[in-house]
Amino acid sequence: MSNTRTPPLSIAGIGYALTAVAIWTGFILVSKAGSLAALALPDMMMVRFGTAFILFSPFIWQHRHTIFQWRMLALGCIGGLAYALSVFNGFDHAPATHAALLLPGLMPIMIAVFAYFLANERHGNAAWFGILLSSLGIVALISETLMTGAPYWIGDVSFILACIFWGIFTVLLRRWEFAPWQATLGIIAVTTCLFTPIYGFFLPHQITQASWEMIGLQAFYQGVMATTVQMVCYGRAVHLIGATRMGSLMALVPVFASALAVPLFGENWTIGLSIALTCILLGTLVGNAPIHLLRRKFSRKYIV
Repeated sequence: MSNTRTPPLSIAGIGYALTAVAIWTGFILVSKAGSLAALALPDMMMVRFGTAFILFSPFIWQHRHTIFQWRMLALGCIGGLAYALSVFNGFDHAPATHAALLLPGLMPIMIAVFAYFLANERHGNAAWFGILLSSLGIVALISETLMTGAPYWIGDVSFILACIFWGIFTVLLRRWEFAPWQATLGIIAVTTCLFTPIYGFFLPHQITQASWEMIGLQAFYQGVMATTVQMVCYGRAVHLIGATRMGSLMALVPVFASALAVPLFGENWTIGLSIALTCILLGTLVGNAPIHLLRRKFSRKYIV
């Protein structure tokens, strides 16, 4: 099997990636607000995917032959059901600042590892060094949580699991070459069809305890922006700039989400958070596009 190199930079790909970054930042803040407003994990799942399923059911039916196949079922189970269950459980047990650092900070590591083993995608030394820096920040944050005895470890473990699922999903999405729009519809359809019966018959409901304003906010952001718009942008970016570079750009989310989470939710800013944010930001700068561009220009100029 021949090596698959990271695709060249694309202005359109960077645009899609930055849009996904902005929506993902809002997803962290809106999801934490929902968990604080008495919405339980099953309610958040149902609002997220149920809203998207109702809105886009005509398109799901239109693409049903592409959606209802085993590969799309696998993508939906991994990138939809498993990821969402893990991430919403994390929001129930850990602060938004931890989500802001762990989710986008650990994702590039998982994506790079799975891209290496599943898609045979090779990375340069700069990319691996950036991943190492980000990993040090994550280790610092988790170590602080364990040493202080804060009851956040369940949430942190859930965020780590979510990153594993998302890393596998990202690599499989590119390897199987589904169109981003069809992949988005597939995740909505598969997750909703699998989760709705379980939610209706076996899980407790707390949605009536939340205000209509909060339910409306969750329905719009979770069901439209995070599930649909963000997924399309993310999928397009993966195809245009590659899974590893997309994962690196997602590490910019902590800068915005953590800075907003502290004043919005009254969360404490700790030394571990500062170390983690610094390492993740440095890892992003080292491992991201400009380094690859400079290296390519240097090679073309001096290597015959």
